[in-house]
Amino acid sequence: MLRPSNELAAVTWLQAIENLEAEAGTDLPKDFTEFVQATIVGGTPDMYLRESRPVVQVDCWAATEGVSEPPWGRASHLAAVVLGATYENAQPLLELPAPYLSFHVQTAYPLSEPRRIPSDEARYARVQFDVQFHWRVP
Repeated sequence: MLRPSNELAAVTWLQAIENLEAEAGTDLPKDFTEFVQATIVGGTPDMYLRESRPVVQVDCWAATEGVSEPPWGRASHLAAVVLGATYENAQPLLELPAPYLSFHVQTAYPLSEPRRIPSDEARYARVQFDVQFHWRVP
């Protein structure tokens, strides 16, 4: 059995968030309307225990074809849903398909407030913040 990577753990946790009506992953898909992207940007591994504490940059993307203004409200709503999930007390045991071990997120807490990232020519709305995870394999 394989231990999941920090990226796999973060994406699996995002996909398990109730009421998150967007796909989640590490790579932005070519076509999307709403997407939550996870990127490992730091963290500190435990010196003695097999526990991981990655810092995950969460990017909440929203796009609307044919609209002149980026859909900031939709991107902000995604960020609010993910942020709300960090305050849940019960962090479930997350199951992964073989050959990966299941894992438990002990805590997930925000390290920064959601912030707008200025739009580009494609008119995507992007809201970003950082989350500290503390997870382990039981």
